[in-house]
Amino acid sequence: MYHPDNLLDFKLQFDTQGFVHLPGVLSADMTERVRRAFEAARDRNREAENRQRQSGARFIDLPLILDADGVFIDLVDLPILMPLLRATVGEDIALNETNARLFFPGPTFTSPFHSDVARVLGIDHAQTPNLLIKLHFFFEDLAPEQGCLSFIPGSHRLPPLHVNPHRPTLARSSAVTRVVPRAGDAVLFNTHILHMAEDNQTQLVRTSLIYTYGHFWMKSFPSASPTDLTQFADSLQRQQLFGVELPSISHFNRRLDSLAPPTPMQRVQELGERVAHRLLPLKQLPPRA
Repeated sequence: MYHPDNLLDFKLQFDTQGFVHLPGVLSADMTERVRRAFEAARDRNREAENRQRQSGARFIDLPLILDADGVFIDLVDLPILMPLLRATVGEDIALNETNARLFFPGPTFTSPFHSDVARVLGIDHAQTPNLLIKLHFFFEDLAPEQGCLSFIPGSHRLPPLHVNPHRPTLARSSAVTRVVPRAGDAVLFNTHILHMAEDNQTQLVRTSLIYTYGHFWMKSFPSASPTDLTQFADSLQRQQLFGVELPSISHFNRRLDSLAPPTPMQRVQELGERVAHRLLPLKQLPPRA
């Protein structure tokens, strides 16, 4: 586990720089579990991978990764990282999307240095550091030229479209920081920071797992929850992370720091409402304001 001072340092770097490299968040055993499970999922999808690669795809995402192996669910609320995730996103944190990514050798598939949310309306991105964050897990060592992530530190504090990313020399500028991870590392970043995956100039496929976190009230992608949600009946934390509604708790007021199981009265009320909506015409039972 990280020392509390480490978490304070990581949070400070996230706030000021917009990203943080987290070395060794996965133990050697956990890293090997993830690697084996990823390779098994890849083997099951090898035919589709080959078809897409032959068609010129620069990358693919393996489907339904949270259903592929329990280890991918364990990564969602990894104890070593949950305090940092709660501090960076907030107590209403929820998983928004997952990607099990294969980046093939060749030119990058991403835009030049870009913000993922630059065109999202209604948000002052320079003053909203916790709207949406991404966490990349790496379970194999990467070479410096293997499509590593690069960032312009501090650019998450700039207005959208402030920097022209198409300057030819920008990639080699001293203003850019490249992260070269080792197996077991993770990289956490604000999705508004200007970032990109560099060209993969090796003959190796770059593999990674990407977990995107937002807020419980946000619309999530189908990949943000496993198919069987009943397995989390005894885990209120995982229910929140996977977007499971709780009776009598507004989706705007879902918080990890105030989790409590529904009372018997709340369960009876919820059951009564379900029965009433089945038996009575909607016009006789208007929805609550």
